[in-house]
Amino acid sequence: MNDKILVVDDEESLRLTLRLKLKAAGFDVDVTEDGESAIEKLKTRAFDAVLLDINMPRMNGIEALGIIRQQFPQTEVIMLTGFADFTTAIDCLKNGARDYLVKPIDTTELITRLRSLLRSRSSEQALYDVQHQYASIFFEDIRGPLTEIQNDLNKVLKLKGKSEATERDKLIRDARARCETISKKIQMLLDFSRTEFEGKKAEGTPVNVSELAERLQKIRES
Repeated sequence: MNDKILVVDDEESLRLTLRLKLKAAGFDVDVTEDGESAIEKLKTRAFDAVLLDINMPRMNGIEALGIIRQQFPQTEVIMLTGFADFTTAIDCLKNGARDYLVKPIDTTELITRLRSLLRSRSSEQALYDVQHQYASIFFEDIRGPLTEIQNDLNKVLKLKGKSEATERDKLIRDARARCETISKKIQMLLDFSRTEFEGKKAEGTPVNVSELAERLQKIRES
């Protein structure tokens, strides 16, 4: 399925040029002339990315960016700016835009950046899906031992007298061993999460999702 792109700019010639170039590159493209109409389109159709001009009538790009980040957080935004708006474009990055391009737009560079951004978005989503899947499995894995610990402790509470001391001691040792196993699993998952997920994000390096899934499986089995 082709990535869906919305071009938002009050310059008709630029809208038409970008539409033709992006369609030729394989994107599914729609266009509109200002931020207000862009928001209306986003309400009726999901877009993977928005190319958003800053200086427009009715609702400018900065206002539209704020609404898009709030109401359509899954949609990526690339700002289009004139040279005089360079500082404003940087501020837009701080407020959720993923990239910016200075006019006149180099369509080859735009297409390259779009593809890179959308590939990165797909990798991040795949990473999130793997993390969520194995986190769910992991917590299912520790639910059983926790239930056994609770049962052991309930048995301990029912035991009375010195004659039952041996059985009580065994139940306590078993419960403690299960607690240690659960603690180790949790610590391993936390360590892995810290080094893999945060590390990959900070470095900006590609994530091998298959390798990540294998490593999570080893943590689950340990």
